Amino acid sequence: MERLYLILNSQGEALAQAVLESPRITEVVQLRLTEETELDFLQVGEIQCIGLDNSSASMRGTVTMQRGERLVIRPGAMLGAEARENLRILTDFESVMYPVTGFWKGQQPIRGHDLSCGGVAFFTEKQLKVGEVVQLVLPVTDSPLLLRTRILRRLEKNEEPIPLYAARFVDLCLDEEFAIRKAVFSIQVSRPRPKAPAQ
Repeated sequence: MERLYLILNSQGEALAQAVLESPRITEVVQLRLTEETELDFLQVGEIQCIGLDNSSASMRGTVTMQRGERLVIRPGAMLGAEARENLRILTDFESVMYPVTGFWKGQQPIRGHDLSCGGVAFFTEKQLKVGEVVQLVLPVTDSPLLLRTRILRRLEKNEEPIPLYAARFVDLCLDEEFAIRKAVFSIQVSRPRPKAPAQ
């Protein structure tokens, strides 16, 4: 199975997706980009390579050679699982949520604000309590997922009259984790790419 990686610059902006071609991360790592790019990775400086799969090690590194869609990277520091968890993307989707903890009944509309591998922020007119658990439909994965989330806090967004809440996914199975991560990777890479620094 191909080991898919997301390549980000030092500011955390997604640059490309790539497949690891080395047997593992050693002194020299080879990646193959999944799409053509005009970006000169030699000018980017330090990059982060975040593995899609739990078994794929993530790292910082520097591109030492670029030939077509192939990159050679000199690895630096290894990154822990939190590197995947902290990937956060702005997203805009319409969906619904349902109560679990029983503070209210029925179905409530929500609008997505951002998404990470560990949670989601969304707007809703329904007043929610910190610690409350709700189920929401996440429509940005390959197939929509019905996920349990715990409300962490209300966020301040001055220009928005509708309340914005941050929530963490709870009780995810491995397939759900993978589907969310895959969606985060795909949305990241579909964003406009940052330009390489000028010479």
